[in-house]
Amino acid sequence: MGKTMRTAIITGAGQGIGKRTAEVLAERGYALALNDLRRPEDTLKAVRDRGAKAMDLVSDISDEAVCEAFVAAVRDFSGRADVLVNNAGVSCIAPAETLSAADYRRVLEINLVAPFLLSKAFGAMMLAQRSRSIINVASIAGLVGVGDRAAYNASKHGLIGQTQTLAAEWGGRDVRVNAGCPGWVKSEMDIVD
Repeated sequence: MGKTMRTAIITGAGQGIGKRTAEVLAERGYALALNDLRRPEDTLKAVRDRGAKAMDLVSDISDEAVCEAFVAAVRDFSGRADVLVNNAGVSCIAPAETLSAADYRRVLEINLVAPFLLSKAFGAMMLAQRSRSIINVASIAGLVGVGDRAAYNASKHGLIGQTQTLAAEWGGRDVRVNAGCPGWVKSEMDIVD
């Protein structure tokens, strides 16, 4: 496989927004590096049916060593990173007075810390390549408060702030960093319980 194909990295690629994003990027000629906690079989089939080259890494991206291994795997796969879609996310639905610290931290680890770790790791590649893009899938819950979702709201508010900070740092060096804030999407999402 040549090392010059445009490559998109998508977390949470097994379902919902991540799966559809992978399909669209496959149709646009990207090679795909997919991540999820479970092997994204349906997504792999869908993108390969569209003619895309694809690889996957089944792992918990809240672990910094896993993020570094993912970068190494993508480097071996295609030698480049053109688009990073930080889409993986979890929610925890509970009144604030009953929410455990462990559940709160778990949501922050997946929804906020992991996007930072991946942006940092792939961002280094992108800064060397120039003209690349990081897209963080935030939420309308990052702009307003939604009851019974203290951890989720905090993580998505933080992700928007993190996006703005990285955009300020890297925009002048040709790496765009943006966040999308979808409203309610009828698709699967892991719930911390």
